[in-house]
Amino acid sequence: MKLMVDLKERSYPIFLEKGCTQRLSDVLNTTKKTFVISDEGVPEVWKQRILQQLSDAVLFVVPQGEDSKSFEWYEKALKTMLNHQFHRKDQVIALGGGVVGDLAGFVAATYMRGIDFIQIP
Repeated sequence: MKLMVDLKERSYPIFLEKGCTQRLSDVLNTTKKTFVISDEGVPEVWKQRILQQLSDAVLFVVPQGEDSKSFEWYEKALKTMLNHQFHRKDQVIALGGGVVGDLAGFVAATYMRGIDFIQIP
């Protein structure tokens, strides 16, 4: 099921369907350079499932818990993106919920004045 969130400035889709993570190219641009932020609690099988579908991706893993939602981890994420030469037309994926989504959302919103952001909770 595809739901559209219609906003004045920008609209975006929400996909709710079984197996969606096994066919990412149906719902997002898998050829874009992608910065995937996850945490140690997300099983490796899920990380690999996502990474295998992306043509150019960097995985950034933080420890589980609220302590990862900090300026220290935010700075590390930005430095990693800079070191891998991410640009405004690239994207950030949050793989996991809670802290991962908060950190990834803030990184995406502030890196080069904002880049595309996808959440896979």
